[in-house]
Amino acid sequence: MVAGMDVPPPDTMGQTFDILEQAGVLSAALASSLKKALGFRNLAVHHYAAINWHIVFSIVHEHLADFSSFAKVAMTRLDGA
Repeated sequence: MVAGMDVPPPDTMGQTFDILEQAGVLSAALASSLKKALGFRNLAVHHYAAINWHIVFSIVHEHLADFSSFAKVAMTRLDGA
C-alpha cells in the first residue's frame, strides 16, 4: 500500500504503519496495535528462547481481530486500486 503512495519509503516496518495512519488508511488504534504485534514478532524471531508462551496464547486468543481489521483495510484498498 505504501509503495503506491506518494510518500518517502519507510526506514522501518513500524514506520509503515505510521505512514498508513497519517494517510488515513489506518486508525491510530489499529496502527498502534500492529506496531505492537510487529515488536512481538521481532522478539519471537530474534529471541525465540525468551518467548513468554502465556503472551503468545493471549495474542492468539484475544488479538486476532487486529489482523482481521488490517486484512479488511488492505482488501478494500486493493479492490479500489
